[in-house]
Amino acid sequence: MILVTAANGRTGRSMIAALANQGLPVRAFIRAVEQWPQLQALGASEYALGDLGAADSVAAALDGVQRLVFIGPPMHPEEVTFVDHFLAAARTSGLEHFIYYSVMHPLRREVRHHRLKLDAEEHIVEAGLPYTIVQPMRYMQHLEMIWQAVTSKGVHAMPFNVNVKFNVADLADLTEATARVAMSSEYLYGTYELAGPEALSQTDMARIIGEVIDQPVRAEQVPIDTLRARGQAAGLSADRIEQMSIMNQHYDAHGFLGNPAVLEMILGRPATRFKDYVQRLAAG
Repeated sequence: MILVTAANGRTGRSMIAALANQGLPVRAFIRAVEQWPQLQALGASEYALGDLGAADSVAAALDGVQRLVFIGPPMHPEEVTFVDHFLAAARTSGLEHFIYYSVMHPLRREVRHHRLKLDAEEHIVEAGLPYTIVQPMRYMQHLEMIWQAVTSKGVHAMPFNVNVKFNVADLADLTEATARVAMSSEYLYGTYELAGPEALSQTDMARIIGEVIDQPVRAEQVPIDTLRARGQAAGLSADRIEQMSIMNQHYDAHGFLGNPAVLEMILGRPATRFKDYVQRLAAG
């Protein structure tokens, strides 16, 4: 049995589907039973109710589990505490493989959720348990949040400058690679950077999107003040808004580049290119 945390989030849902596609029995760690039917439809075998911050529910969720894919809630300030709860429970549960879904370049300490994942990685490495760390790149799927505006207004807008480059990766590739890691002892005690195959700016992405949907699309930078206002309107916490602002200002200054070789090695095939992803998205 393999346990997936943050199972009802975007990454967790993709992870459940990827693990189920590999024939692995999956237990979904969720906070509300109402979330279960949709996760069962994705291929989860069973669920455990609990809270990452409640050590007793963590221990119960790990009962009978051999492998864990730990996914943290986005930008959560208690990431390290949550990981420590699972490490403590794993020491007595007989866990055979702790797979940590981290972030590429956790050493970017200016960005808190990168820094916290680096701290969590240190705790995992020193815990004395069999582990693997995967470090995923920014997702191609960020396009989905603005897809309606892109297609209706012809504007691809993100909160960083239009020329900075990213090796964005398809979430489906990232979770498939993680599922392959979970299936095998071949990847034990390794840390694997998972980046997409192309270094693309917003301008590059807008051009590719325009080719796919056969209409002009231009790239545009969203001001940080606008990002903050949108976060407030969406009901995000002040902390989440602040961390999003810091992250995007950092990416604006430095970009986010990586190498696809490791991802493609694990997948055993070329990683998905951005145009192929956009074609899939446009097809519905």
